[in-house]
Amino acid sequence: MTERIVVPDRKMTPWFKQKTTWTAITGALTAVGGYLTGEVSIVVCIGSVFGALAIVFGRQGIEKSNPSNLPPSQRGDGDITG
Repeated sequence: MTERIVVPDRKMTPWFKQKTTWTAITGALTAVGGYLTGEVSIVVCIGSVFGALAIVFGRQGIEKSNPSNLPPSQRGDGDITG
């Protein structure tokens, strides 16, 4: 059995084109706006901004570590050559 598995070339979407990034940016801006209007304290604002940043970096880490983005020979699935 010498048949090869063809894996489509998957490219990662740039961070600035992802919905997750824009949602996190919107959340951070909302937190800053809430602080500037006096609706939330500085502690809540800082916590919300760091939470938004964690979402962006977490999303990037998940996307980069997703084994389905790698060819089968690099996933550690064993010998696929037959």
